[in-house]
Amino acid sequence: MSKLGQLVCGAGGALVIVSLFLPWAGDLSGWELWTMTDVFLLIVGLVAIGAVLTGGRIGVFRPDVSLVGAADLLGVVTTILLAWFVIFDFPEGAGREVGVFLALIGAMAVAGGAGDYATLRGAPLFPKTGPEGGPRAR
Repeated sequence: MSKLGQLVCGAGGALVIVSLFLPWAGDLSGWELWTMTDVFLLIVGLVAIGAVLTGGRIGVFRPDVSLVGAADLLGVVTTILLAWFVIFDFPEGAGREVGVFLALIGAMAVAGGAGDYATLRGAPLFPKTGPEGGPRAR
């Protein structure tokens, strides 16, 4: 992850966390609006910040998944989740407040900053892993 990618990813993670304390729907903050998704968003923000602080060199549950990879995946999933929420599943009659849009921008920043753009330089889209000779062959 480049220095610019680290900055974008870390700022996005912080923005996702901060957005939980801002209004999302009327007078409801992210913490008050959600029952479980708020915890997911907190985890996304913490993983993004952790990826920046460690340089992403720490594996997450498996040796072939780094904090950067986890931040990238969680950022993409969060972007899709929040976009769906804003477009299709927003509470009836409630106005979309600043918090939901900042969370969406933060999630896109996490995914964009942690993203691996090696495929744009010719790397395979789905690299082989495991005993076939991939990067983590055992």
